[in-house]
Amino acid sequence: MKPNLIHGGNVYKAAQELNISHDDILDFSANINPLGFPEAVKSIILNHIKDIVHYPDVEQIELKKAAAEYYGTSPESIMPGNGSVELIHIVLEALRPSRAIIPSPTFAEYAISCQSRNIDTLFINLRPNNFKFDFQMVNNLTDEIIPNSIIILCNPNNPTGLLTKQQDISVLLDILSDKKAYLLVDEAFMDFVDVDESMATFIEKYDNLMVLKSVTKFFALPGLRLGFVLACPELIKRFYTLKDPWNINTFAGLVGAKVLQDKHYIDKTRKYIREEKLRFWENLKNVPAIQPLYPEANFIFIKITAADIKVPLLAESLKKNRILIRDCSNYMFLDDSFFRVAVKRREDNDIFVSALKEVLEKEKGCL
Repeated sequence: MKPNLIHGGNVYKAAQELNISHDDILDFSANINPLGFPEAVKSIILNHIKDIVHYPDVEQIELKKAAAEYYGTSPESIMPGNGSVELIHIVLEALRPSRAIIPSPTFAEYAISCQSRNIDTLFINLRPNNFKFDFQMVNNLTDEIIPNSIIILCNPNNPTGLLTKQQDISVLLDILSDKKAYLLVDEAFMDFVDVDESMATFIEKYDNLMVLKSVTKFFALPGLRLGFVLACPELIKRFYTLKDPWNINTFAGLVGAKVLQDKHYIDKTRKYIREEKLRFWENLKNVPAIQPLYPEANFIFIKITAADIKVPLLAESLKKNRILIRDCSNYMFLDDSFFRVAVKRREDNDIFVSALKEVLEKEKGCL
């Protein structure tokens, strides 16, 4: 099986098709903090604009210190990257696993990165288990794990938003350790979760564990491209031999070091997402013909329950109303009855619910 290389968040293409500014589009397809980036970001960039005549800091010492404090580990256990995708490629290139096991549906770049290296890739269908990766599924995987294999787990998962508990991942890590295999946990959306189930502090216990972190989603900085891989110092040293010396641009390094210390912004975001995602979900539950899954992160996974309604038609109709959703039909094991929407500002979420009801009524007469 080959994943489809399509992502959400392409507001520029939609704006071109509609002949409008991308600022006039409500983009529910990209899971970015609706509060926007922290206030300090603009001043940092403006105050350091002259620094673009110099190469970026190769060591990124201040950035790693801030990240170590934020994630609860040591600077020696962290490597910054130009977003998570670069780090996925580096991890796979360093380890060259014999097999990759990917619970799916999930982020397509895992499989694309594996298959580009001709790594034997096994997809585990989460759909029969209500999209959950849990203790029972861990036990069912045991026979598939071979030496030097790697399991890639998105937690909370994209696009479902479901969270795997630390206790289940710990069981998996013990199995992998016995079989001399690895686990890569992508925690791009963990900052949005109410109860922290991060595996970041577990890298001190397990030398076969790697954790991906993203600054993109939580701090609303997708254009700066910044993430981290956390692992034991021995693995980090291997990863460093493969990265571009200047993979962190000047502004990403300066901004990243600052925003990770912005407690007010962090607390404000978590409070907002905690309250608004539940309100948004409750409102969506009242819309006929759809079934929204309970959200653990900052987005909601939705199934259309009416057999005669398909997501591509729905997405096109909403786009005419200047609203984008993430059609999930290209995800592994999903079909054209699934889509995903981000939690945005309250007024935007209300606009979406109203537009969704109107489109469903107009297109299919299902209300």
